[in-house]
Amino acid sequence: MRQPIGILILLILMSYGSWAQFTTAGYVLDSFSKEPLEGVSVFFDGTTIGTITNEKGYFEISSQKSLTASLIISYIGFETKVFDGGTSGSLGTILLTEKVVQLDGVIVGPDTWSRQKKIAIFRREFLGKTIAAHECKIQNEDDIRLYYNSEKQKLYAYANEPIRILNKHLGYLISYNLQDFEVGFSISPSGLEFVDFTSYSGVSFFTELKDKPKKKHIKNRGQVYLGSILHFMRSLRIKQLRQEKFKIFKNRFEVAPYTEIKIAYVDKFTQISILAERLDILYNDTEQSSISVKAEGFLIDEYGNHMPPQGVLFGGKMGTQRVANMFPLNYDFK
Repeated sequence: MRQPIGILILLILMSYGSWAQFTTAGYVLDSFSKEPLEGVSVFFDGTTIGTITNEKGYFEISSQKSLTASLIISYIGFETKVFDGGTSGSLGTILLTEKVVQLDGVIVGPDTWSRQKKIAIFRREFLGKTIAAHECKIQNEDDIRLYYNSEKQKLYAYANEPIRILNKHLGYLISYNLQDFEVGFSISPSGLEFVDFTSYSGVSFFTELKDKPKKKHIKNRGQVYLGSILHFMRSLRIKQLRQEKFKIFKNRFEVAPYTEIKIAYVDKFTQISILAERLDILYNDTEQSSISVKAEGFLIDEYGNHMPPQGVLFGGKMGTQRVANMFPLNYDFK
């Protein structure tokens, strides 16, 4: 029986769409010796999408969706190379330079806090205070250097090696390259310390603890995902905020979401502009958050990743989410 031509064409297009991939490839060499570097970690920030270079320094990564996440090339003893979001195709030859160890310019006086106190604060502000955070363990805390500046009332953290975080609640091992960490404090007249702000940045790579996630991990992931920043961004990208139980408020009054949020589509990305200085978000009528965005707006890719990350500021429930509640961007909620 002959198939109608129209159906055959449709089947071909569907097959092509299901197998279409975005591929990134290249060679990584030592900038001094020009020798290939084997075992270099190459991954898209905040995902499980990555690989290592072979004996020729070659790598190739494929993704079925376009990404705004940066491509990270990391190797112990060498400076990390970062390619801006949206990188694909052949990158040719990439040269890595050996890392030069320098003294930290922020250390200007004696540190008056014990390491025990500093690492406890670091765990709380870096991992968070959620249920997931209580089931996280930093495997290499000795690699984290901490310094408290009493004049500025700030705690700083540094790590020359990726921080390894075992997340038993969600079933991931996270490798986190810490680029910046700072906690600011206020001291009350009675001597009590209050956290004014926490700021940190870095790049991360996720690995499944098991080839097949345990049932408890699948359940926990679903519970943590719902109402998260990633859930919000994915819902916003496809204009499904209300269907996904997100409500938007301006000056304490609920508004139709897309009167204050403008959406445009640029290639595979969604461009977001928020007209108000701040909007409040209510998820499932219980969880309150807020969002503030710089004037130029931001992009969301097909995975729900937003870029630039520093262009969006969350408060409330979403603002308290830390590394323990992070998902790989290619996490598939079902």
